[in-house]
Amino acid sequence: MRKEIKLKTPDNHFIYGTIDSNKNQVLLLFVHGITGNQNEHQYFNAVSFFTKKGFDIFRFDFYSDKKMARSLTESSITSHSKDLELIIYELKKKYKKIILIGHSLGAPVILKTNLSSILKIVLWDPTTGFKDIKDQEGEYCPILDKYILHWGIDIIVGKQMVEEWRSLDINNLIEKLSIPCKFIFAGNYNNNEIWQPFLNNIKVINESIIIDGASHCFIEEGVEEKLFEETLKWIE
Repeated sequence: MRKEIKLKTPDNHFIYGTIDSNKNQVLLLFVHGITGNQNEHQYFNAVSFFTKKGFDIFRFDFYSDKKMARSLTESSITSHSKDLELIIYELKKKYKKIILIGHSLGAPVILKTNLSSILKIVLWDPTTGFKDIKDQEGEYCPILDKYILHWGIDIIVGKQMVEEWRSLDINNLIEKLSIPCKFIFAGNYNNNEIWQPFLNNIKVINESIIIDGASHCFIEEGVEEKLFEETLKWIE
């Protein structure tokens, strides 16, 4: 059964999400990356795959065009983390076992979140910080007092998002990690190389794998299936 859920935040926004439930005992909570949304292929298609394997699914939007939702321009990694903690707090009333699955910037958001109620986490091609906004094909716009990312379409993001993203201390986040974690990297992207120096510092049970031929969003033929299968191996 599919149900739309709306959660109110302490600062008077709404988080809009979708839960697919077969009354399973374990919930998979998907956390999208920057410019992402709950209906990207890797989350939407995950519903039919994982519900058949005995999991309930919750996917949501950190920002959207719905009434009183956040906008991307007023969002930050901190606001994402606080919103995720609110979602976990509400969902743990129903589920004793919650597994977080985060893609791209959703990964450091998860790592900055209170994970005391989480069973396991899976990070899909997690991103890291950067030295210069030009590394992300972006620039500061003084007229808007915001940043513009030139990603085929021009995307406006706030200063706090960029500053927090740029200054991510992955090593510190990794050292604090206390939940079993699996990293799934895209073979045709460079995040695996960037993360390698940090992986040896993880103190909890962990695993990492590379999916050959995959780009950052895992859109190639047959890649999504491999992504789901590798995720399933960790969480079943």
